[in-house]
Amino acid sequence: MKLETRQLICRGLFSGLMIGIGCAVYLSCENKLVGALLFSSGLFFILSNGGALLTGMCGLKTPWLTLAAVLVLNALGTLITGALTWPALRLSQPAAAVVANKLAAHPLSWMTNGTLCGVLMYLAVMGYKKAKDAPHALASVMYAIPVFIVAGFEHSIADLGYLAIAIPSLGVGEIVRMLGMILVVAAGNVIGSKALRYCLDDLQR
Repeated sequence: MKLETRQLICRGLFSGLMIGIGCAVYLSCENKLVGALLFSSGLFFILSNGGALLTGMCGLKTPWLTLAAVLVLNALGTLITGALTWPALRLSQPAAAVVANKLAAHPLSWMTNGTLCGVLMYLAVMGYKKAKDAPHALASVMYAIPVFIVAGFEHSIADLGYLAIAIPSLGVGEIVRMLGMILVVAAGNVIGSKALRYCLDDLQR
């Protein structure tokens, strides 16, 4: 296996693990604003360690096959984190409630909320990359991530994280429906990120 392929596998799995941990932390917090702030640590660790996250890469000029591979790797990473929470079952029911709430939303909102999240994710990633010092890099992440969580926008990999944690409390039908929703959200994330990139490219010329 080529070194580049091995690195992509490690980076993709690592990013899924970090987002899964972010989901677990969010579910553990009674104060959801605090949970949203702590969730953002997942993206910060991904960016600071060179992780490969679908929603961090989809606004860039990344080949589509690479994005598909990263989505699968991120999903496996969240599944690993989720499986490690199953023995205690402490977070399974709260995660199942999150999943049920998402599935109850209108399917069109999955796409629109995914698009809006994609916009914020692109701003977070580019803000981090262009920051001239650590405080500004951290601020880019700490502002954007809590904003999309509090607003109820949809992040496809975070949704995979909640699903993974909730699996012991879900039926097969719910799991399948949630996976379908996540594909719609992922498309929205891509649209939002790429659309903003094109707009900002035009503004900065």
